[in-house]
Amino acid sequence: MLDVCDALERGDYETVGEMMYQTHFGLSKLYEVSCEELDFLNKLARKCDVTGSRVMGGGFGGCTINLVKDELYDGFIKTATEQFTAKFGHAPKVYDVVISDGARKLE
Repeated sequence: MLDVCDALERGDYETVGEMMYQTHFGLSKLYEVSCEELDFLNKLARKCDVTGSRVMGGGFGGCTINLVKDELYDGFIKTATEQFTAKFGHAPKVYDVVISDGARKLE
């Protein structure tokens, strides 16, 4: 976890992204808290050159969080929506988020 914090502070999103993929694998295969839909989205993210992707929330049908470069965002959302809908019969919900400094005291 500290490695991710250090990488974020350095702006090293490639390392952060790879760690996201690794933790998804562990959560899916070692702890078995993923599901077919989340694993599908995770694998699709890798195919679409998304920097990082992992299960988020409680698992078992929760959601994925993806670290996507601006120039890949629209294409990834379009591809993910189309392929997920074709495979599972309904579109995934997409929530846009932006990385920030997190909770802190504002002056």
